[in-house]
Amino acid sequence: MIAKRLSILLFTFLMSFSSVYAADFKPVKGQTAVRVCADAYNLPYSNKKLEGFDNRIAALIGEELGIPVEYYWFPQRIGFTRNTIKKVDPKTGRFMCDLAMSMPASPGRLAVTTPYFESIDVMVYRTGEGYELNEISDIVAARTKEGKKLRIGLFDRALATEKIINLGLAEQVEYFQFMAGDTRVYPGRIVEDALASGQIDVAFAWGPVGGYYASQSKVAMKVMPLNEFGDRYIFNFALGVRHQDKGWKALLNQIMEKRKDDIAAIIAEYNFPSLENVAVSGKKQM
Repeated sequence: MIAKRLSILLFTFLMSFSSVYAADFKPVKGQTAVRVCADAYNLPYSNKKLEGFDNRIAALIGEELGIPVEYYWFPQRIGFTRNTIKKVDPKTGRFMCDLAMSMPASPGRLAVTTPYFESIDVMVYRTGEGYELNEISDIVAARTKEGKKLRIGLFDRALATEKIINLGLAEQVEYFQFMAGDTRVYPGRIVEDALASGQIDVAFAWGPVGGYYASQSKVAMKVMPLNEFGDRYIFNFALGVRHQDKGWKALLNQIMEKRKDDIAAIIAEYNFPSLENVAVSGKKQM
């Protein structure tokens, strides 16, 4: 009797385990491909060569569903959702795409899944220059080998801007346009080009961007997460779908849960900044 009960319990456990972990996901009705909305020039997220972490995560989703991944390319900027996942193709009557990745994990124009990564802004500088920067305030006393003040690269509306101005560093700042007219110009240029070439001495950027391009540079660089601002400035990101696509959202959550270890391993390859020792400052920004 005891053996029989144990067998039943084991069978029940295995069935419930397999419902989540077995590769038995099926596409939603009428779905023949994972149709992703993405930017063709936006590493570390995505590009046409499919080298971004979101490209690779999309491939995992396609693998689980047994269908190909297709892309609708559009610049990641103001109007992205309106011109992609919410835009209907007049020729086919279908939406241009069905999945937007790395969307802010807060209610808005899209319904979002459980977040799959989080990050914070970073400070990046070349190593071996005779100074060490652990916090923004260290820039005040730092000097180049020639005894000059450091040149600071900032995007418009950067998190660090106010503190830099308050420290009296305004004259050392060179501002960069975040959204250039040329859609092939990407934010990573502040590290890849300006910092690496010596045009600036320290760059401030979004964590995944700064971390990735520093790791790809032939010039040795150090990435310092701006943990001094506290956990209110850690931002979470998720997959985004149309609000009416509830079944699609639920399916994506199941797939992301099953492949969470693979997703974490992929993201780890892109040199995201560490979020250790972040000051607790209250409710996070979304």
